[in-house]
Amino acid sequence: MDRWGLKGSITIFFSLTCILFLSFICAVIESARVQGAKAQTANIMGMGNFSLLGEFENGLLEKYEIFSLDGSYGQGKFQIEKVNERLQEYISYNANPKKDIFSLWCFDPWNLELTESDVSEYSLLTDEKGEPFYQQAVAYMKANAASIAVDKLMEYTKDTEEIEKWQEKYEESKKSNDSQISDLEKEKQEKIESMESEAKEAEEKGEIVVVQEEPKENPLKEIAKLQKKSVLSIVTWDKEISEKTINTWNFPSKNRNRKGNLKIEKKYGGLVDHVLFREYLMMHFPDYLSEAKGEALDYQLEYILGGKSSDKKNLKYVVNRLLLIREGMNYLYCLQNPENNYQAEKLSLTLTGFLGIPALTTATKHALLLAWAYGESLIDVRVLLDGGKIPIVKDASSWSLTVDNLGRVTEILEQGASGGETGLTYQEYLRVLLNMGSVTAQRMRALDMIQAELRSQSNSSEFKAENCIVALKSSTKWKCRPVFLRLPMSVMGLSGGDVQIMQEGSIAY
Repeated sequence: MDRWGLKGSITIFFSLTCILFLSFICAVIESARVQGAKAQTANIMGMGNFSLLGEFENGLLEKYEIFSLDGSYGQGKFQIEKVNERLQEYISYNANPKKDIFSLWCFDPWNLELTESDVSEYSLLTDEKGEPFYQQAVAYMKANAASIAVDKLMEYTKDTEEIEKWQEKYEESKKSNDSQISDLEKEKQEKIESMESEAKEAEEKGEIVVVQEEPKENPLKEIAKLQKKSVLSIVTWDKEISEKTINTWNFPSKNRNRKGNLKIEKKYGGLVDHVLFREYLMMHFPDYLSEAKGEALDYQLEYILGGKSSDKKNLKYVVNRLLLIREGMNYLYCLQNPENNYQAEKLSLTLTGFLGIPALTTATKHALLLAWAYGESLIDVRVLLDGGKIPIVKDASSWSLTVDNLGRVTEILEQGASGGETGLTYQEYLRVLLNMGSVTAQRMRALDMIQAELRSQSNSSEFKAENCIVALKSSTKWKCRPVFLRLPMSVMGLSGGDVQIMQEGSIAY
């Protein structure tokens, strides 16, 4: 049957019912849209934070494997306002897909407007004496240095206890022995004067008396002369030493004007983590024997240990520390070795036996052992600086200086000496020194060197470690304008308006 031309109708009740249902559906959709908008603001804020920290300092990452955002944006002056501007810019692009784009078909279901954004808290690379730097360095080592034998590195920490013990014993023994010999010096002079007086009286009587004189060749006098000289000049002789110097007044370890207000999570901090951090230092900073040199200073590991303003001063500090290590351990060997004790006793009798003062002979024997350890230590440090190896604890095969050559140490050092095939290298002794030092001081001095190195490059000449942001906490306020509320407002009498949304987020490298 043909139905064209037929007319239909709808009742007023059904029309009102449809409008009511449609208004209810719009209200539900609007409610769901607002909830979705809240989730969307959280996502947008996360993307904004991520994009902001994506502007990390390239030089710092490429050379030192450390992430940070330069809060000065290359200007040298910290600008948290600039950071806020960049965050707002990133968020606004994600919040408004129509920004800078003209399109009639671009529909934004969220209809959001960013009204306020603020980086309320942040953590800097230098906070808590370099704690964020330490955390990143250890994390890098754990993730990328799996081949490192941590058990082997832990052995160096065990060596430090024995080394420190014998360093103290050597210094105490030397101080005590010097005091003892000084006290006996008066008795010695009186004895000599008495012997000379007796000889003179005998000569006047026509008697022949042979007076034994103190031997002219006394190795203790030669060692005493050496101890007055600069150890660095003794062990390097004619070697070229870097003359580079730096101004340390604006370094993080010397002068920090800025601190962050956000605490970071401290995942690492145990003994193994300290070992890994020090290995990070060994990997990223050159030393005296490294082929590659730095721009600011050549001996950067030595700076981390010494903290001085020049390569020469830092090398001098390390050389003196190495000498003290070797003095303690060589003194231990001398005390425990019967042959060394016998040779020292024999020579002390030659030097003082004719005086008939047993206490002086005993003190001289001990002075010879101390001097012997000192002379051997000078040779050890010379060997290390020449690229040789020296064991922590020596035996007869690795001991090089005889008591007969004790007075010829200067000549031996001038000729140079070669180390054996066993023992630790100069770099491994640096590792021992690092383990003996303060991690806190080392991480701040490492930041000193990082700052100095990056500032020597033209593209980061204004770099400052204290301007580097490593974590931040931000907050935003949003206005969510209604989209589907016009019909419910007209039909159902619902009140409508902009919904205010607040979001907080945090992010860290």
